[in-house]
Amino acid sequence: MAIENKLTDKLLKSLAGKPQDRQKIMADGRGLSVRVSVVGGISFVFYYRIGGRDAPPVWLTLGRYPDMSLAAARRLRDQCREWLAENLDPRRQIKLVAEKNMRPVTVRDAVLYWYDNHARTARKQHEYLIKRFEKHIFPYIGDMAIEQCKLHTWLTVFDRIKKNAPVMSGAIFLDIKQALRFCRIRQYISCDPFGDINVSYVGRSAGIRDRVLSINEAADVWSYAYGNNLLTLSSIHNRRVMVICLVFGCRQQEARLSTWEEWDLKNWIWTVPKEHSKNGEVIVRPVPDGIKQWVINLYAETKHRDCVIGRSLKRATITGAASRICRRLGHDVNGLWCIHDFRRTFSTMLNDMGADPYIVELLLGHKVKGVAGVYNKSKHVKKKLEVLNMWVNYLNTIAGFNNNVIELSKEVV
Repeated sequence: MAIENKLTDKLLKSLAGKPQDRQKIMADGRGLSVRVSVVGGISFVFYYRIGGRDAPPVWLTLGRYPDMSLAAARRLRDQCREWLAENLDPRRQIKLVAEKNMRPVTVRDAVLYWYDNHARTARKQHEYLIKRFEKHIFPYIGDMAIEQCKLHTWLTVFDRIKKNAPVMSGAIFLDIKQALRFCRIRQYISCDPFGDINVSYVGRSAGIRDRVLSINEAADVWSYAYGNNLLTLSSIHNRRVMVICLVFGCRQQEARLSTWEEWDLKNWIWTVPKEHSKNGEVIVRPVPDGIKQWVINLYAETKHRDCVIGRSLKRATITGAASRICRRLGHDVNGLWCIHDFRRTFSTMLNDMGADPYIVELLLGHKVKGVAGVYNKSKHVKKKLEVLNMWVNYLNTIAGFNNNVIELSKEVV
């Protein structure tokens, strides 16, 4: 068995800077040697072959003594031997490590790597992510090397967010944790600062919302958005989104991104394409009779625009407008509602009115589960139209626009 660790610091110190009559090579073992020049300069070298005994030997300089200690040279020797066992050339690996150390992956690099290679395509709504990071993460640790950003540093950042927005802090934490896991799996980074840390350490989960508008609140919203009452509350574009979302029970992005190419005004069908649908499936909704004239008027106003509502609106813009409207209408005493709560209201009230739950689920754009979802591809347009006509008639009734009264059970009042 070959002897290793033959050299000592004492020996190297005695040789350093001392002229020699000739260059010397002194072995330490396991491929590591020191080369002493005639002027007393000492270098650590690693001797190895790639490709078997017939391959030419390689003398790889690891560093100079005393800039590199004997202990550090031995650790690097052991690393080189591990690389060789994996059929990797130590020359190449040392260069890669040096490049990584000179230009380390920063927090910003890692997050944007995840965003560009995953979130941008995996998430229907992703633009807001970058704005969150630019506001809450990048100004503080964006340029910090990810490998040096330890848990206590991350917790300091999240504590700052949590003071005013605990739910936001929790949401950003989950996104960052997913981003770093994605980078780690792809071997873009190697650190795992969060380990078993969960949302409760850095903020609060959003939880499942249960806000359902009361009859009076739904009447106020319909009177404001469709009846054009209280026009000063918000822009006409926000009101158009509210009308479409309340009538069809659709998601905000389906209304916000809708173009006139999706609307068949001859057969009165609105078809949401896959790219605008959260579940990646086409959603077909008939246009109820009660808003056909409203749609005709809207088409006359916005047919030359890129989107149905007349201008491009960002998700955050509509969300903020909804919160302001809720407060101005005095509905915030029961908790702020958001546009997405219209879907819950739509489903709850229609089910209490006796509508077919299956049709309501189709209108909401939910996937049909089980065998029925595999084989039953019917769009049920006629039944959907009956439900939507009943719904618009009810909205007009509670807002005082007609006298056809439909009773709801007391639970939703």
